[in-house]
Parts: sequence; C-alpha cells; structure tokens
Amino acid sequence: MRIPTRRGLSALSRVTRAPADKILGLTEKFNVDRHPNKINLTVGIYKDNRGRVTTFPSVASAQSLLETSLDLNNDLSYLPITGSQDYQNNVLNFLYRESSDGSELLENNRITFVQTLSGTGALAVASKLLATFVSKTVWIPNPSWANHSNVFQWNGFNQIKYYTYYEDGKLSIDKWLKELKESCSSRDPDWPPSIVLHACCHNPTGVDPTLEQWQQILPVIHDLGITPIIDMAYQGMESGNLIQDAYLLRMCLEYEWPNGLFVCQSFAKNMGLYGERVGSLSVVVPPNPLDLKSTIDSQLKKIVRGIYSSPPGYGSRVANLVLSNPKLKQQWFVDVKNMSDRLWNVRIQMHERLNWPNLVDFKTQHGMFYYTGLNPYQVQILQERYGIYLTEDGRMSLSGVNDGNIDYLCDSLRQVVQ
Repeated sequence: MRIPTRRGLSALSRVTRAPADKILGLTEKFNVDRHPNKINLTVGIYKDNRGRVTTFPSVASAQSLLETSLDLNNDLSYLPITGSQDYQNNVLNFLYRESSDGSELLENNRITFVQTLSGTGALAVASKLLATFVSKTVWIPNPSWANHSNVFQWNGFNQIKYYTYYEDGKLSIDKWLKELKESCSSRDPDWPPSIVLHACCHNPTGVDPTLEQWQQILPVIHDLGITPIIDMAYQGMESGNLIQDAYLLRMCLEYEWPNGLFVCQSFAKNMGLYGERVGSLSVVVPPNPLDLKSTIDSQLKKIVRGIYSSPPGYGSRVANLVLSNPKLKQQWFVDVKNMSDRLWNVRIQMHERLNWPNLVDFKTQHGMFYYTGLNPYQVQILQERYGIYLTEDGRMSLSGVNDGNIDYLCDSLRQVVQ
C-alpha cells in the first residue's frame, strides 16, 4: 500500500501544458485521421514515388559492409564525447576541403569539431555555448524552421529577434539589412548577437538569396560584428550537387569572423539517416595567440557531457564509410542527384495540373518544400475536408507527392483556392 502525500497538490502542478509541436504534432493528428485519401505533406522526410521511405543505395551498401566486417562493427563501447575521430576527419575533409577552400584553416588547427545529434543537436550545442559565453541575442529569419526559436530559447537565449526574410512572395533583402543596421549597436550590453543563416533550400520558403545578394548581405553582417550560424540541413537538394550547394560556406570563409563561424551540418536529409541522428558542429575560430581553439574544445565537451554524454555510433559509422570509400561516395553523389531530380519532377507535374508558375521557377523556389502561399484557413480546410496535411504556414513537403496521389492533391488544391 502506498503512503499518501501529506501536503496538498504536487509541485508538479505548476507545470503548464506545452503546445503540440507545429510539425510533429500534425503527424500525430494525421496518424489517427480516418480519411481514405489522406496525405501527409508536413515532415521533411524523403519518400520515393511509391510513398516509401527507402534507403539510399550508397547507405545500404555501407550497412552491408558494416554487417559483414567484424572490424567495423564489433565495438559497441562509448564513443568519445566529441565523437569518432575517423568521422571527424572525414566530415571536416568533406566540408572544408571538398565543399570549400578551408584547407589552410584545418592545417592551422583553427576548426573545432563535435559530432552531434544531427543538425538540431548541432544548433543546441552551438546555442548553449554562445548563450553562456558570448551573447543571449539571436536573429532568426521570418519565416524560418518552426524549431529554431525553440532550440535557442531552451538553450539560454532570452532575446530572439526576427529579421524580415520573405514578404509578399519574394525575398526582402533591403528590409532585412535595414533592420539589422538599425537594431545592432556595439553599445548594446548583450553584444554581439548571433544570426541564423540557411545554407540553401530555405525552410519553409525554398527561396534563397542569389550569390549576388549574399555578396550584399555578408559584408553587412561582418561589419556589424554579428556571429553567423550556418544551418546546413539540405546540402545537395537545391541543385542536386553536394559541392555546388555549399556556396554559402565558401562565401563565409572569405571573411575572418571575430567571434567565430558556427556551421551546423546534418546527414539526415542528404543521406537519409533521419533516425540515426548524424550531424556535426564545426566552429571556425579567429586567429588567437591564446590557443582559443582548445578552450572552445573544452567547453563543447563540457556541454555535450552535460546533455547526452557522447553521440551514438551506428549512424556515424555508416556516414563515415560513405565519406571514406570512393565507390560509395560516388554513388552517394548519384543518390542525392536522383532525389533532387524526383522532387523537381514533382514540381513539373504539379505545375502541369495547376499552372502555378512559382512551382517551376528555379529562381523562386527549390528543394524539398513548396511554399504554397495558402493561408491558415485554407490549410485547415485542406486538412478537415480532404485529409491533406500541410504545416500551418502553407509549407508542403514535395516528397510526399507521388503518382498515386498527385491528381487528388491538385484537385483538392484547386477547390481550396477557388
């Protein structure tokens, strides 16, 4: 028999109910929906033309090698706090030698590295470090991935500001830069702020600045002393070419950033390793005679140790094989191109049925998502009447569209926008 409590209500009654996640909460609702033609177009998980989440051939081959090689798969002990050394070497080589010209930075030991729980984990670790030692202010694009503000808020940022990114169906570069210039001042006691920059395939709009626009944006961020945080979740999904899509990283490396350059990278989308949580945080530190890199290393280790102690091993072993085996890496590049091509084909097919120009204007939108421009009421009608789930802001995950549902989807969209 349990002994009853002697003092009134539990202190846990002070806990308030949190709202459902804006994306994953919709999937929970979708799962219990009984509509016979329901379609889930919310979560950014790649599916093939049959609606299946399949494993990339490069990743499947790496898994087979792991299963047949005792040397690769017989050690289930903890990884180091910062992750596998082989994984670190291969990811740094991919990001800073193949994808960009950062060889000198690596040779001069100016890049600190942590294997993370995908891109979200990289953002969490980066935000914890920045909020603890640099500043508690961050600028996030409006609109942006719904979880960005949540990650920064829960890791110590008490000022989350939003710069105007997309307005009236197009980028608002001039307004964005004006807001930064008017709001950022070195006299601010919480100086310097950070800023989140989407590397490519901006989520949710799919609209990215051109190279010329980035050449206008980056000098302003640099001159204001703002710390850039690159969120690199969709490398390869804009053009179909992994190297080409690292243009923002290459452009940022042309500058010396006095408070570091933070690169939050993920293999969830471009290797299909969603559930394995494979990513990285790399910080390009400024030249410093006081060995700043080792100091940053020590704090990153402390942060990781206090959250999850060390990263998981299996997914990083898979990614490491793909990155280090020339044949598998070549196949991976083909896999990413095939994924990008299918998403582009979905855009073309939808355009043929709807005649919506921004579906196929590559200068307007690209990547996994399509920003429909539907308002919340129209999104709600789609959900309640037709069983079609988009995020509240009208973002559609194109990978959920296939030959079996595209006609029903487009017919429903026509009904909603009439």
